[in-house]
Amino acid sequence: MTRPLPPPREWGDTPQLWRGAARDWPALQRWTFAHLGTLDPHRPVQVVQGNRETDPARLVHTTWGEHLARLDQDPCATREPVGHLKEFDLLKHFPALRDDLDPSALFPPGSVVSHQAWIGPAHARTGLHHDLLDNVALTLRGRKRFYLLPPGSVEALRGVSRKFDRWARLSVLGVDALAQRLEAQGLAAPRVVDMEPGDALYVPHGWWHEVVNLEASVLLSGFFGSRQRVWRCWLQTGAWQLAHNAGLWRRGHCTCHGGATGPG
Repeated sequence: MTRPLPPPREWGDTPQLWRGAARDWPALQRWTFAHLGTLDPHRPVQVVQGNRETDPARLVHTTWGEHLARLDQDPCATREPVGHLKEFDLLKHFPALRDDLDPSALFPPGSVVSHQAWIGPAHARTGLHHDLLDNVALTLRGRKRFYLLPPGSVEALRGVSRKFDRWARLSVLGVDALAQRLEAQGLAAPRVVDMEPGDALYVPHGWWHEVVNLEASVLLSGFFGSRQRVWRCWLQTGAWQLAHNAGLWRRGHCTCHGGATGPG
């Protein structure tokens, strides 16, 4: 059984770390990279190399099996950097994996939830950003580190990027550069949270965070909100995305388009 969590009314508007929230889920034992890679090894996937939040997006085409196999290899033995599979709808592509999870226990009743997976090597990084919806991030394999800053931190330093991402706002600064500026002004340093397999982290919308893999890892995020809030956000961001795809707004300055290459 999932470890009991505080009722949603007690979550508040600050991040909450729940150690061992999913420690008894079958996924923690079954989801090895070798096992996941056998599910549909020839399925095409697109991985990200580098930090697409601050740098031009470099997108690499590979296969599901090849990507998972490379995560099991010694990083020193690979000639090319291993990409990071981001925002992958794992449970849509492999619905049988739902039997290894109990995600409903992690969200307020009546929430609309979108599950997305991040699967990547040690040292892979997701640049500083904040999401438009609340998020419960769950580490199912490997260890990850979150750097957290409250709403307004990046805005106060005029560090918000104009780069387009449909569901997030990005920073032009990485967390290290931002921390130096905060220290120079006598402001609080970013909060650091290290997550082990089975840990869950609640990140309210608007909270800035940068994430780095301490080990090759699998993280499942559940972005959620009330039906009204999610529907309103979906309509608004969908209009932006249509304009962007048509080349009318910030085309080429985004996280969703980039120079795509073959397996790397």
